[in-house]
Amino acid sequence: MEEMNDFVAKHSLVLFFALTIPLSWFWWVQMYLGLWSSDLLLIPSSLGAASPIVILFFLDRLSKGAVGINGIFDSVHSWKQRIPWLVLAAFSYPVMVTIGNAASFVLGYETQLNLLNQETGWLGTALIAIVPITFFAMLLSSPLLEEPGWRGFALPRLQAMFGREIGSLLIGSYWWLWHQMMDVSFGGYPSLLGYLSQLGLSFMTDSLFNLSRRNLLSAMFVHSSSYIALTYLYRATGDISGLIVVAAVWTLVIILRLLERQRGFPGKLDESKKEAEQN
Repeated sequence: MEEMNDFVAKHSLVLFFALTIPLSWFWWVQMYLGLWSSDLLLIPSSLGAASPIVILFFLDRLSKGAVGINGIFDSVHSWKQRIPWLVLAAFSYPVMVTIGNAASFVLGYETQLNLLNQETGWLGTALIAIVPITFFAMLLSSPLLEEPGWRGFALPRLQAMFGREIGSLLIGSYWWLWHQMMDVSFGGYPSLLGYLSQLGLSFMTDSLFNLSRRNLLSAMFVHSSSYIALTYLYRATGDISGLIVVAAVWTLVIILRLLERQRGFPGKLDESKKEAEQN
């Protein structure tokens, strides 16, 4: 048994990636094949989305705590010292999507200046209350089920092994691939624009996570804000308009990456963690 514990502890990152997609797709393939009625789709959808945290707890238990899941969640306790970054995490993505939509109109790729999703825009001033409620309620679903695994566990290890940019590229690409079966089940399809969009969101999440000194809430806030943008903000109708929105997101990503480089992140974060463990 001890050999098993050591094996899992040593190969926890590989095992996390090897197990997460199969567990999620086990449920999402059932959706694609129509094995669940439309009234019950929330069940397999949620079970599939829970795979990152399920696998993380599983590996942590098998490795006798070597995965460090307690430390991942303990980062939340420092939220008062990270408020500026948490605010930025909550607003960055929706703001950049709005800027991208406005730029599309100014450049003539949209016939009207639409900032809100027509399906929810009719709610009017009620959105002032609905959006914050949705944002905080959403934290208890996908952000909580996913981000401890993606950003809390996998990202620091990938960036320590491959560097800041390649580490983010790997987690972002895997994150995009992981989503594809669920997206296809709901009628979507893979595309280069979709990949660049999700990769930009992933890079943004990574940067804000690092800049907040790896506070898990920052990653969860970005994740929840992406749902707000998808639900309540206008969605570009054409590829060019969509590309402009993606370009706006990547513009902020570049700025955040420069801030990371200026502060020596994530290298200094790893050094601080090692010093804390030694003490």
